[in-house]
Amino acid sequence: MKKNKYGMPPPSNRSEFEHNVYLTIEIALQRFENNITPEGLEIRTLQRLANLKTTPNRRLDLNTVDEQLRLESNMMHWMELMPDPRMERED
Repeated sequence: MKKNKYGMPPPSNRSEFEHNVYLTIEIALQRFENNITPEGLEIRTLQRLANLKTTPNRRLDLNTVDEQLRLESNMMHWMELMPDPRMERED
């Protein structure tokens, strides 16, 4: 994936895109297992994930991925790449 100076880089191929979507699925499952109550956006995300379908070779059916899920998945991956924020003292 190319580093973009203007913000969130889009995936450069299908495998990176599928990685991003599966990352969103993993985060949703972790929240569900830890009994974290979904709110607003997360409820809609779970509905979008429930609508996902796979092809016979277990790849994502790209026709079932909507725009919001695509954007959220790419954002999750982008946030994973960001450095940890550091507290800096202002003098």
